Amino acid sequence: MQDILRKGGLKMSSEEKHIIKSGSQDTNNSVSVNYFSRENERIKRISRDRIRKIVLTGLLIALAIVVRNFSYMVYFGGATGMRITFSGIFTKLAAILSGPLFGGIAGGIVDIVGYLLKPEGAYIPWLTVTAVLGGFITGIIWMVLKNIDTEKFQKVFLALFIVIGLIGIVNHINIAFIPSSPWTHLLNKMGKNMNFTTFGLEAAALIGLVFILIDKLINRFNKNFPVRNDLLKVLFSTGVSGIIVTTLNTQILRMFIPSLGNMGFMVFLVPRLIQEILMVIIQAYIISILLTLYKEKL
Repeated sequence: MQDILRKGGLKMSSEEKHIIKSGSQDTNNSVSVNYFSRENERIKRISRDRIRKIVLTGLLIALAIVVRNFSYMVYFGGATGMRITFSGIFTKLAAILSGPLFGGIAGGIVDIVGYLLKPEGAYIPWLTVTAVLGGFITGIIWMVLKNIDTEKFQKVFLALFIVIGLIGIVNHINIAFIPSSPWTHLLNKMGKNMNFTTFGLEAAALIGLVFILIDKLINRFNKNFPVRNDLLKVLFSTGVSGIIVTTLNTQILRMFIPSLGNMGFMVFLVPRLIQEILMVIIQAYIISILLTLYKEKL
């Protein structure tokens, strides 16, 4: 302002200069106050969000530990080889709601505390590491997929369940009508676990197709309960992490438990993978319902 008046050949009194200077200082002070106010609000918002995640994750960990105590252990050759439990619903929900870091922490804590409360076999630290990894991977994949179009995922998973069912049917045909084939010989090596490759795969496909049908019916008759928006994404997020962890744990168990080490890797892996697929389908649907309810309460 002073420069403009000076160029125009005008002179200002000392009082006018003081007013202009004061106005400039007031403007700078106002900008500073607004900046610090916004920054303070941002810090408070981050703090509230962090506290919410900690509290929510703690609650889900407690629920997972309680549910884990009702788990069922499947034995291979007299050794613990496969756990059937629904505790993964809550550890994976922690990864989806609070992020990969909290998902990993939840998985690790549940594994350690669950073993202390209900020890079955020797404690293997590497299984805790894979539990942490599973929660972390679930959270990472969910972050990538949560905003992707749902319709495309529905088509992909419909095709996936059909393929799984066809594999089960092919295995059934081989066992029933081609008993001398190399593939049937490999299936027979699994002993009583061979049913996982036939009835297990067929059941997984049937359950998956039934869930897709139920999902369609729910969305058709209840538009205010859109489970479908999250189901397939949850299924993919938890399924990929579950398959990775199951594969790693299969090798870890073979390394640390001698009786399991005598089994072939694929012979031990296949029934574990089929069991994981079955559990992922069921857990993903329950997680989707809980996630929808949680969003509605926000």
